[in-house]
This record gives sequence, structure tokens and C-alpha cells, in this order.
Amino acid sequence: MAGMHKADLFDRKVRLHIYRHFIRTGRAPSHAETARAVSRPTREVRAAYRRLARRHTIVLQEGTDEILRAAPFWALPTRFHVEVGRRFYWGSCIWDALGIPILLGKNARIVTGCGCCDRAMVLEVHNGAIKNPHGVVHIAVAARHWYDNVVFT
Repeated sequence: MAGMHKADLFDRKVRLHIYRHFIRTGRAPSHAETARAVSRPTREVRAAYRRLARRHTIVLQEGTDEILRAAPFWALPTRFHVEVGRRFYWGSCIWDALGIPILLGKNARIVTGCGCCDRAMVLEVHNGAIKNPHGVVHIAVAARHWYDNVVFT
């Protein structure tokens, strides 16, 4: 870690806590929870969140410094509900929803709806693959433009 600044090391610690918290609880940590976990004041945590957001490591809710997304996890309910055992997560899109069980190395059930007709769709992910795949995944925005408007994407 030679050459890393104190802020970079702190941001890394904050980022690790964010992901561990999402994995453990299915939700984004509050500033206070992160501050307790990293033994620092909330003002320093808020500053770290903003630095992480500038690097696209996380996405903050518009007009706040609350976490909206730490890919592939989404902090608010979406159309992409992911069940992993007894834990529930949300993805912002099918790409993220499929990424959650891959990241966790676990089987999952993804409940969503068809983007064209809203027909209910359930995808089972077992051993890193979709079981009995059907349908088409359509990514409407090129990856290089995802962060132009990550909420839309």
C-alpha cells in the first residue's frame, strides 16, 4: 500500500464496510453505522462517501449523501428483487440482479417483470448460471454511458 494517501486508505475501509453491510443486511449502511464501524466521525464518513461517488464506486441519492447504489446492490426497492436464502436484495437492473448471486457465490431467485409487457418473470440462478433460461436480456444503454444517468440505466 506504499504511495497510498490516508484518504485513499480510509475510503477503502469505508467501501469495504459498505459492501459488508449490504451483504449482511440487504440494505445500505447509514452514516452513523459506517462511522461506528470505522471508528471515525460521521463528517469524515460523509466526505468519504462523496469521494467514492466521484469515482463511481458508489452512487448517492440525488441531493443527499445517502447511498443509492454500490454495484450491484441498490438501496431502494426496484423491479429486480433478489432472494438469496433468507436475505433479500435489490438490483437496479437485470445486470445487477444477476451480479448479486455471482458476487455472493450463492444460488438465488430473481423476481422481476418483462420490460415490454410487465409479465411476471422469475429467474433461478444455480451454481452461477440461469436455470431454465427464457426471455431476452436487453441492455438499452451502452456500458460507457451507464453513469450518464445511472438511475435511468
